[in-house]
Amino acid sequence: MNALDINTQRLSLRTIKQEDLDAVAAIWGDIEGGKYMPDPDYKSGAEIAEILEDDPECPVYYFVALRKGLDEIIGTCSLGFENTNADEYSIGYNVKKDYWGNGYAIEMVYALIDFARKLGIKAITASVAKENKASIRVVEKCGFIIEGESSFKKSGTDIVHPAHIYKLNL
Repeated sequence: MNALDINTQRLSLRTIKQEDLDAVAAIWGDIEGGKYMPDPDYKSGAEIAEILEDDPECPVYYFVALRKGLDEIIGTCSLGFENTNADEYSIGYNVKKDYWGNGYAIEMVYALIDFARKLGIKAITASVAKENKASIRVVEKCGFIIEGESSFKKSGTDIVHPAHIYKLNL
């Protein structure tokens, strides 16, 4: 994947690098922070390295979020092609627990929306667990509306989360 950089008012989003993997795994593997992610609770960067590999049939852009002026990764976000509609991509985002409640997820989602527009993407979806009130606030503040219902299973567990599919037409 080519390196990409996106800047917002307070954040620098850049393509995930090999040296970021342990920090990303710590965020994705946090029991509380990853509760509503379909991914397993990662223990190390080596466990996630393979999901970041390029697949020309299913492009996904993975970013780390750094607060401007800091070297610390405070979150991650992604924009990826996940279904048969080439004009529709889905997003994901996660903020390190120490930084919750500061609007960083909203800032990341707005950056992904702008990036998607530049790519010519026509719509973005987000699958959000119905219990995940914070994430529901994020997508709704960013203009997404409920398009349908689904569910997803937390990998490696028997936990199934009922979810709403949110959509934003660009």
